[in-house]
Amino acid sequence: MFHPSPFGISPFDDPSVAPQPPAVHPGAPGGVPAWSIADERAFCGHMPSLFLASDLFAATYLRAGRHCLRPVTPLALSAAVTCEGPWLDQGDLDAYLACVLLALHQGVRTPRLRCPADEPARLAGLGGRAGAARFTARLHRLHEARVACRDGRFSARMQLLSAVVRDEASATLRIEFGPEPFEALRSAPGAARFIADRAALGRDGLGKWLLGVAWTLRETCLIDPHRLQSMVPKGKGRDILPLLQEFARRGYIRDMVTRSDGLVIVQPVHRPGGLRAAGGDASTAACGRGGADAPPVCRLLT
Repeated sequence: MFHPSPFGISPFDDPSVAPQPPAVHPGAPGGVPAWSIADERAFCGHMPSLFLASDLFAATYLRAGRHCLRPVTPLALSAAVTCEGPWLDQGDLDAYLACVLLALHQGVRTPRLRCPADEPARLAGLGGRAGAARFTARLHRLHEARVACRDGRFSARMQLLSAVVRDEASATLRIEFGPEPFEALRSAPGAARFIADRAALGRDGLGKWLLGVAWTLRETCLIDPHRLQSMVPKGKGRDILPLLQEFARRGYIRDMVTRSDGLVIVQPVHRPGGLRAAGGDASTAACGRGGADAPPVCRLLT
């Protein structure tokens, strides 16, 4: 049974992570700031990490999930996130990313996918009649989930899937993605490769979740392997280091060093959206601050 937050923390529990209002740059009479496309793109650029490096999708496969309104703990602590709807797990994320991957393969540039109904189910590893029924149920769960996100300037309410339509006569599926998450993933460098590498992990829920974290990291972090082991049922005793080493071999991690106390320093390579970590930016705030020579400590991972 999962508690309200599998990580035991919430962005609402710590006033130090509350979103701060940005500096006002007057763009209209009366000091009202003008709409900034650059700021909007920066806000949307955090979407991959909000969905992949958070507890929105549990780091395991759940048998059943209750409906509720719950806070979501993202790696990017500069944003406050909540989700209303069913508990989601890595199986639901499998279904969503299979649809995104198919859209990428088709060269879709708008958040809409039309395809044979069994094709995305097969990509998600759910073949046959029973698998197709489970895949459809996962699409409905994704459609039911409502995500609210706010930072110091923008607030948004989003769905991962805004519509799911099936033509029974032709066995064709039409899916409409929530535009912001879809565009953020479509624009992120290496998205198709990430989704394929993640699918190759099979039903390793913790491994899939950790790969999402590695892909979205923007700052050097300190990881506690024992904390990761406690995130999922029966996770204790599992050695996380081989997973991190494999991700380093595949290019998701630039370097990793195990300290004498067992904590692992991880330096990321990939930064979705081309955003680069710099002193004082949102990515530094997301991971906290260490001493002069110490790497930040990722709140989700320690």
